[in-house]
Amino acid sequence: MLYTEAQKQEHIEEILGLLYQIALRDSRIPIVLPGKEYTDEAALAVRAYQQAYDLPVTGEIDDATWNSIVETYHRLIDEAAPLVLFPSGAFLLQERDSGDLVQLVQALLNLAASHYQNLMPVDVTGEYDAETAAAVRNLQRISALPETGSLDRPTWNRLAALVTSLPLGI
Repeated sequence: MLYTEAQKQEHIEEILGLLYQIALRDSRIPIVLPGKEYTDEAALAVRAYQQAYDLPVTGEIDDATWNSIVETYHRLIDEAAPLVLFPSGAFLLQERDSGDLVQLVQALLNLAASHYQNLMPVDVTGEYDAETAAAVRNLQRISALPETGSLDRPTWNRLAALVTSLPLGI
């Protein structure tokens, strides 16, 4: 069976997506956005992962590295229980909404942005404005969620997981 270039790109994107999520929770791993190309930055992140998790440091994704990344990803995701404050059901925060929940989301976005350069800080106004929607859309993009700019439960869970993974003393 032939291994097509498209399949190779999908596998690269898949493993780099998992490595990205690990890097958000493990400061020993540099954050590299997932993509279909295995860049020098991706190889650097893989080497850092291999070193941190006691694997031969090659910068290549062999079976042992692949399996370790998948296992580590699932362990970290299972440990990161979302903060259950978001309203249940089909509730959605979006532009023109306002109130304490919007203010909380803005504060959490700022807290996460203070630790991750690829996240955008916002003014904490309690108004879900275009700036807040852009920051949410950015979070969704880097988290591989649908980029709506509206805050739904999956987006909330990603934001909550980011914030709860920050080092103590924040």
